[in-house]
Amino acid sequence: MQVQPVAIVKSLKGSEIGVWEKDYNNTITGESFENMVYPEFKGYHRNLFWATLETTESPITIISETPNLYLPLFKPAKPQHVAGGTFPAFPEGDISFLYEIPAIGTKFFQTDRLGPTAKKGMFFERWGDDSYSIKLWFDFRAEQ
Repeated sequence: MQVQPVAIVKSLKGSEIGVWEKDYNNTITGESFENMVYPEFKGYHRNLFWATLETTESPITIISETPNLYLPLFKPAKPQHVAGGTFPAFPEGDISFLYEIPAIGTKFFQTDRLGPTAKKGMFFERWGDDSYSIKLWFDFRAEQ
C-alpha cells in the first residue's frame, strides 16, 4: 500500500478548537524560500482528538480517548544548516503516539542548558497506582 496522506487533525491551534486540514508536503523550514508550503505536514500534531489519513487504499481514522496526546507524522528532513539545538531527535517510524515531545533548543544552546522545563520526561509509578494508558480507536473502513 502506498501512502500519500492528507491529515485532518482536530487540535488546538492558538486558543481555539477547530478542524484543520493539511495536504501532504515536504517543506523544510528555513531551507529555501522557493518551495515553502505551510503549514508543514511532517512533524508533531498536538492534543489529538481524531485524525483521518487519506491513503491510496482507503482513509484511516484514528480517535483518541487519551487527553493531551501528540501525533508525530513522518520525520521532517534535517535542514542543511542547523544552528545549535534547533533540530531535535524524532522518534523512529512514520507514525506514533506520545504523551510528550522533546524540547527544542535554541541556536545558542542545546536543551541540556535550558533548565528544568527542557528536561526529558520522567515517569514514576508506585505499586497500586493506575497507569495512564493510551486508548486509541482505529477505523479502516472505506467511505461509502
